[in-house]
Amino acid sequence: MGSDTSNEKLKDKKDPHDEVMTGHEYDGIGELDNPPPRWIMALFYLTIGISILYGAYYFWLDIGENQDQQYLTKSAKHDEIYKQANTPTAEMKLLTDEGSIAEGKAIFTEMACSACHGLNGEGNAIGPNLTDEYWINGCSFTNVHDMIKNGNSIKGMTAFKDRLTEEKIAKVASYVLVSLKGSNPPNAKAPQGVICK
Repeated sequence: MGSDTSNEKLKDKKDPHDEVMTGHEYDGIGELDNPPPRWIMALFYLTIGISILYGAYYFWLDIGENQDQQYLTKSAKHDEIYKQANTPTAEMKLLTDEGSIAEGKAIFTEMACSACHGLNGEGNAIGPNLTDEYWINGCSFTNVHDMIKNGNSIKGMTAFKDRLTEEKIAKVASYVLVSLKGSNPPNAKAPQGVICK
């Protein structure tokens, strides 16, 4: 008798899930209406929005470069740098106009050449004096240009061919030969190398 009463109580007791049932049932298994959390839905809609913007930017409006276009752009830049780095020095010449010399001085400062050669080219404990008549690697335009371009790892000179264009190297070499050589600044380093005029 006691068991009948407990069975009746169980039948009268409502299942809390009955309120969230969708009404779909298969093989006696009911489907709950259990929506995902709001933050998951927000991420889902955000992903859809980003996908639409991505498609518009790269495909429908043709604003962005696809992988093939990016490859061609980078290849063109690489080819230009290679061409500049491999231009024969014989095609370059000493520049004497004020604009080129001023730009050469700016590049000399920007590339921190003063760290090794001093602010006025007077030399220091690291680099040689660029203002006297004694030069270690020659004082012709070709010598100076090639030294800036290719450097000399044994003597600690950095190669700038990957950081400067051929034209900029020519301007720095011209600045050294036109403005620094023969300027005799104070506190100049003792002569090194052989006399070169």
